Amino acid sequence: MTFLNFVQPYILEEVLGVAPSAQGRITGYLNFIHEGTALLIMAVAGALSDRHGRRRLLIFGLLIWMTGFILFPLADSLTQLYLYRLIFAFGVAMASVMVIATMQDYPQEVSRGKWGGINSFVTSFAILTVTLLLARLPGIFTEAGYGPVEAGRYTFWVGAVIALVTAVIVRFGYFAGRIGAVKATSSPFEGALQGILAARGRPRLMLSYGSAFAARGDLVVVGAFYSLWFTVAGREQGIGTAEALKTAGIAMSALLVSNVLWAPIYGYILDRIDRVLGLGIAMVLAAIGYFTLGSVSDPYNLPVMMAATFVLGVGEISAIVAGNALLGQEAPKDIRGASVGVFSLFGTLGILTATILGGIVFDRIEPGAPFKMMAFVNIVIAIWAGWLLLRTRRQGVVSAS
Repeated sequence: MTFLNFVQPYILEEVLGVAPSAQGRITGYLNFIHEGTALLIMAVAGALSDRHGRRRLLIFGLLIWMTGFILFPLADSLTQLYLYRLIFAFGVAMASVMVIATMQDYPQEVSRGKWGGINSFVTSFAILTVTLLLARLPGIFTEAGYGPVEAGRYTFWVGAVIALVTAVIVRFGYFAGRIGAVKATSSPFEGALQGILAARGRPRLMLSYGSAFAARGDLVVVGAFYSLWFTVAGREQGIGTAEALKTAGIAMSALLVSNVLWAPIYGYILDRIDRVLGLGIAMVLAAIGYFTLGSVSDPYNLPVMMAATFVLGVGEISAIVAGNALLGQEAPKDIRGASVGVFSLFGTLGILTATILGGIVFDRIEPGAPFKMMAFVNIVIAIWAGWLLLRTRRQGVVSAS
């Protein structure tokens, strides 16, 4: 997904020739289509995986994902681009729910934070590879003599090959059974409803759902508007799109380096403190990071931009690791897939909010405005976590007396 969002501005600028003043809005619409589709299927997909196992649904999602990579750069109109993004969305939603469910299935409770931290370490390392190497592909193909359209297509088709290879690895290296026993009579829709109702009487589970709203919104703001910021600012300074993406990749490496360094550390911390407290601290760190980045005036001032991006990365990865650890701790085992589906559904709602409002404030206020907007969202979740922590301790005092 980082790969898609990072090179999408190249398709808008070089292939479809979208006017610069409309690129923020179009990016918001594309993400709205993507997440609106995900909203419809995530909870049901999680419930299905409780009954049939994660593997087959993960492979199916990856193959649809591959199809989206093949078709996306072939679009010759915005209508086709919207349609192909919808195909993308189906595959991504199906696969991502399976991955998050797997993250909750395997760790012991005592090491759930460390498990999430190491998982985020590996993921961040992979994303670092994407931004430093794959983001340069349009420029590499252009330098090899291909035109802008061909360079865009070949870049996306590299992504299709990666999705296919991943599907093959999953087919031969992934556990195919079910983790928990599920009633055979329950339908996927009933299972999805159980995931929603599970939060009744479980305020910590509901808080984990709320954290997904903020953390997933955070991710899409970075993915959708970070490289677009460089593209827009580069145009004003006479810098081409391919070079702008390359520079954005260099700057974003600071975020990923901070992810790689900090994720295991914060996972270790989460196993030694109350995970609600850990989530509240993570959201404060994320708010600081997003406000800092949103306050940068010129993204091409790389020392300042990379320092702000590093701070952002610490907060962002803290929120992701803490939210997943709290989810795994609180989700009932027999409907864990359904709970993960609802967790992802809340994340999708956060993404829809962030992309629509983010696209508007990007175009109408300034490129840094979407990041400041997400700082506010993270502070709200931090306050929620603090209130829940105080309420729980107050109830413990009352019970003891």
